[in-house]
Amino acid sequence: MKILAATGLFVSFCAFGLNAETLNGTISEEHCGAKHVAATEADQACVKKCMEGGSAAVFVSGEKVYKIENPDAVKGHEGHKVSIDGKLTGDTVHVDSVKMMAEK
Repeated sequence: MKILAATGLFVSFCAFGLNAETLNGTISEEHCGAKHVAATEADQACVKKCMEGGSAAVFVSGEKVYKIENPDAVKGHEGHKVSIDGKLTGDTVHVDSVKMMAEK
C-alpha cells in the first residue's frame, strides 16, 4: 500500500511539472497580436497605448498568440521581448514570472 501511495504522489508531482514551461516571445495586445514582435520603440508605444485603452495583453511566441490569464504579471513589459515561466492551458498562459530578454 505504501508503494502505491508513493507512486501516486510521484505521478502527481510529475504531472504538475509538465505544465510549467519557459517560453520566449513578445508581449503584445489582442488587436495587433503578432504585428509587434520586432519590439521596436514604436511597437512598445502602440502596445502600451492599446492596453491602456482596454485591449487585452497577449504573448506571442513563434507563430502562436497566447491569451494571458493574469495580465498584471506582465505590466511594464508592453511590447518587450521577454522570457516567461508559466503554465499553458490550451491557448492561454498563466505567467509565473517574466524577464526581459537581452538585446542582440
